[in-house]
Amino acid sequence: MKLKVALLTLGLGLLGAGAVSAAPVAVATWNFDHTLAAIESSAPALTAIDPLGQNAFVTDTVFGNSQTVYRFSGNALPVNQQAGLSVGTTGLLTQGNAYSVDMIFKFDANQSSWEEIFGVSNRSSDNSFYVEPGNHLQIYPTGNGVDLFSFGQYHRISLTNDGSNHVTAYLDGVFQFDLLSSVMNFDSYTAANPDRLIHFFADNVMGGGQGEYASGSVALIRLYDGELSRTEVADLPSTPAANSVPEPTSLLLVGLALGGLSLTRRLRR
Repeated sequence: MKLKVALLTLGLGLLGAGAVSAAPVAVATWNFDHTLAAIESSAPALTAIDPLGQNAFVTDTVFGNSQTVYRFSGNALPVNQQAGLSVGTTGLLTQGNAYSVDMIFKFDANQSSWEEIFGVSNRSSDNSFYVEPGNHLQIYPTGNGVDLFSFGQYHRISLTNDGSNHVTAYLDGVFQFDLLSSVMNFDSYTAANPDRLIHFFADNVMGGGQGEYASGSVALIRLYDGELSRTEVADLPSTPAANSVPEPTSLLLVGLALGGLSLTRRLRR
């Protein structure tokens, strides 16, 4: 009897440990496997910004793995030749200005200027999330990160917004800055952005500071409904492939748990 209880406890304990360490669940995941559709059936597809008709799915090496990525290709000027992606978040994000974005992408080359990562102004404002001329992450015009962003190679970039003018950024899972800013709030651009669009890579087409654009490739975009903590960002899968395939450790825990439950049933007979 003690053996059965011990095995059952071990199995449930291991299963519980796997559940506790589970990563946050994205409301939308785009992994660019020859489609701009999201993995989740309830999430919308991305819309291509492709004025030159040069965007394409291509094969590239991302963190040592060969996979399909989405190449966005355009010109910094004129601004109507910039490329990128956009998505409407109405009905997808339900916590006001609180959200988190996790991305894996690369910019091809340093344009010796700012390079737009993403913004929420519907391209109506220069205020956005960039790589700045010194090659650091920046919420313009508020403040910069500490580590260098390198061009021509993939990086994982994460940005969280608590919904109360508080944004936090990470480069390859490493904390970069914690700022008070309303720049990344949808509500700051209500008139210009009624559909609460997020625009990726393509810079603003109105106001000052236009032309801050670089072509590149994107391997993964994940969108979360609310602010992720530093621990949750650190625990996110660091590769696109890991996003849709259960972690080996999790599979092992589930297997051990089920094995323990099966053995208790045999002992009961």
